[in-house]
Amino acid sequence: MPENQADGMGDVLSAPVSAVVRASDAILEHAVGAYLESSAGVRLRTAQELPDANVSVLLLDAVDDHWIGVMRQDAARTPGTPVPVVMIADHITERQLSPAVEYGLTSFLYRDDLNLGRLVDAVVEAGAGRCRMPDDLVAHLIAELADRQRRQTLTDLSRRDGLLVREIEVLRMLSEGMNTVEIADKMSYSERTIKGVIHEAVKRLHVRNRTQAVAYAIRTGVF
Repeated sequence: MPENQADGMGDVLSAPVSAVVRASDAILEHAVGAYLESSAGVRLRTAQELPDANVSVLLLDAVDDHWIGVMRQDAARTPGTPVPVVMIADHITERQLSPAVEYGLTSFLYRDDLNLGRLVDAVVEAGAGRCRMPDDLVAHLIAELADRQRRQTLTDLSRRDGLLVREIEVLRMLSEGMNTVEIADKMSYSERTIKGVIHEAVKRLHVRNRTQAVAYAIRTGVF
């Protein structure tokens, strides 16, 4: 490779990451922004320039509906893939995590474990398409993905066999040896409702009782 071409590639690889910094505290926003600006690997942009930035940095006291809304608005401003978000906060709930990821969250740092050097590294990595996510949040995302796949499978099976998703769930739990009281408790229904679901499943499958309904479901691969 010609020397001048190699030099050009080095310039591209060493180009600073452009980042927008916002915080729930104005003083913190200014201080962290100044530190990032002093780093050779990061250049700051204003909030108005977000669609052209490489990374969005959010430093929050708490993740709440307001900041999830901000992320949603940011994602709407950037056509295609949202700008990668590096979030620093004390906590994020399972309910908040999924929409945050949908709106661009790629790295999450707990404030208790944070130092400015790690923040710079996370911003540069996010700009390069890499992520940092604590193990507990990764585990939740994996579990949620598996749950979505399971629900999609149930939906597909219900279309094939004519059973409702709720009926499939109840039959599956019956096959695992659970009784109607246990199923009602797990699904947050009354026992009467669960018995009604079983009755409808038996009718829908044209069998005589719940035992035959479970046997049919197992034999035909419903679960």
